[in-house]
Amino acid sequence: MTAFVTSDLDRTLIFSEAAAGPAFATSDPVCVEIYRDAPLSYMAPAAHAGLAALAAATPVVPTTTRTPEQYLRVQLPGAPFRFAICSNGGEILVDGAPDPQWQTHIRGLLAALPADLDRIAAQLETRLAPEWGARLRLVPGLFAYVVSEVRVPAEVVDEWRAYCAPLGWSISQQGRKLYTIPEPVTKSRAALEVRRRLEEAGALEPGAPWLAAGDGALDADLLEAADAAIRPRHGELEELGFALPHLTLTEGAGIAAGAEIVEWLAATADPVPDPIKEIR
Repeated sequence: MTAFVTSDLDRTLIFSEAAAGPAFATSDPVCVEIYRDAPLSYMAPAAHAGLAALAAATPVVPTTTRTPEQYLRVQLPGAPFRFAICSNGGEILVDGAPDPQWQTHIRGLLAALPADLDRIAAQLETRLAPEWGARLRLVPGLFAYVVSEVRVPAEVVDEWRAYCAPLGWSISQQGRKLYTIPEPVTKSRAALEVRRRLEEAGALEPGAPWLAAGDGALDADLLEAADAAIRPRHGELEELGFALPHLTLTEGAGIAAGAEIVEWLAATADPVPDPIKEIR
C-alpha cells in the first residue's frame, strides 16, 4: 500500500554547514540551496539519492515553516512535487503556486482569534533588547519571527509564551530564531487537507499509512497526527525529550540523521515482505 509522507526540511532533511555537525567535512554533502550566490543547505548523499527514489514511488509532501519563496530556493531531489506545505501550514503550494482556496480557509480561522498579527508584532518588538541584534520579520497575514545574534533568553521566551497563549498564539524557539505563530496555522492541518485531495484524486489509497519526520516543536503536531513518525537526535524536540509511542528516534545527529530519516521513511513506506507470511 502506498504511504503518505510529510517531512520537515531544515535540520531534518537539509542542513546548513553549521547545523550539519562534525560529519559535514567527511560526508561529501550535496548542495541543494544557493542563497546570495553562496551554498547554504546540503543533504547527505544517501539522503539525496534516497529521497529521489522515495518520491518516485510514493506521494512525498515537503512540509516546512519556510515561506514559499524560501522553499522554492531549495532544489530537492524528486522534484517537482505536486504539493508542498509552507509557512508552517499557512500555505499549500500546488505545482509551486499558493492555493487560494487554502488561503481563504486560513484567513477565516485567523479572523476568529483574539489578537491579530499587527498586535502580536507590536508587542513582540517591545520585548527585543538592542544588544541581542534581533530582527523582527513578518510573514504577511500569518506569523512573526525573530532572528537574533544571540539566543533570546529563556525568561523572555517564557513571559512571551504566557502572554500569547490566551490570545491563541504559540511560541517555538529554534536556536537564534523565535517563532510566534497562530494556533490554527499548523503543519498537520495542512497535511490533512493535502491527504484528502490526494485521496479524492485517486493518487493515494484511503487508509494508506501516514509517515512524518521533523525536529522542532512546530513539527510536534505533524508527528502526533501521523501513523508512524521519526525525529533526529538533535534540535528542539530532542531538547524537550519529546516522545510518542509511534515515534522512532535516529541513532545519530546532524546530517547523518538526515540519511537515517530518509532510509527509515523508505523502509516503512515499502516494508520488506515477511517470507513466512508470503508462503502462507
